[in-house]
Amino acid sequence: MKKFNLILLMLFVYSISAQSVVEATYLNIPASDINRFAELHKQITDMAQGEERTHEQQWVYKHWYGSGASVVIYDVYPSAEAAVKDDFFGALEKNVDKLSDDEQKKMNEVFNEWWAHFDGHWDELRNFDGVNHYATKSDVDWDIPFVWVLGAYNTKGQNPSEMVNAFMDWSIKPGVSEGNLLGGGATTHYKGSGYEAEFFSAYSDVNEFAKSISGAGSDNTEARSKFWSLVDGGHEDQIYIHVGHMIDGKFNFAGKDN
Repeated sequence: MKKFNLILLMLFVYSISAQSVVEATYLNIPASDINRFAELHKQITDMAQGEERTHEQQWVYKHWYGSGASVVIYDVYPSAEAAVKDDFFGALEKNVDKLSDDEQKKMNEVFNEWWAHFDGHWDELRNFDGVNHYATKSDVDWDIPFVWVLGAYNTKGQNPSEMVNAFMDWSIKPGVSEGNLLGGGATTHYKGSGYEAEFFSAYSDVNEFAKSISGAGSDNTEARSKFWSLVDGGHEDQIYIHVGHMIDGKFNFAGKDN
C-alpha cells in the first residue's frame, strides 16, 4: 500500500490547470489470468470508493495485439493535485473495517490475490485536454467491448501539441465526423517513462477497425504530412479491448447486463 502511494507522490511535480490528468498503470499478467484479475479488480475497486477518492473515471483494457502491457488501467483526475490526494487505500481500509470478521478475512484474501498481479507494474502520468484533443460521435454507447487502438510517438517539435493537432486534423476528426471512429484523441507526457504523445482511437469491433485502415488519413494530406514530419524515431502501436469502466461509483464490465 505504501509503495503505491509513494509512486503517486513521486510522479507529482507541478499542478496542471484546465486539464485532466490520467494515471496509467501497466500490468504484465498472463493471458490466462486476465479474466480472474478483472473479477478481483471489480471487487477491490467497488470496495475502495468513498470521500477519500478524487478520481473522476477509471477505464480498464486488456491487450489483444502488439507488444504492450497485458492490462492497462487509466484513472482520470481533474488535476495533478487530485491525483496526489486520492487515497485509494484509505477508502478501502475504511470500508473493509465496516465488514464482519469473516467478510474482512475474505476481502483480505481477495486483496492479496489482486495485489499480487501488480508485481513489476509501472506507472506514468499523462495530460489530457478533453476540449481540443478529443472528438467523439454523439450518443455513443461505451458499454461494449470496443477496440482501443493506441499509437505512441516522440516528436521533433518543441511542443507535442503541434503533433497532436496535426493528428487530430488528419485522422481523428475526419474519422469521427465521416468515418466509423466512435471517438479518439490524444494524451501528452507529463511524468514517468512514456512517449511524448499517445493517440487513441475507439472502434465498435475489430471489423470496423479493419475497415478504417484503408482510408486513414485520406481526408487531409497536409495534416498527415505535417504529422509525419514531426515524428522523431520509431513508434509503437497496440490494440486493446475494453474490459470495463466506472459507472456511478461501481466498476461495470463491458457488455449488456454485465
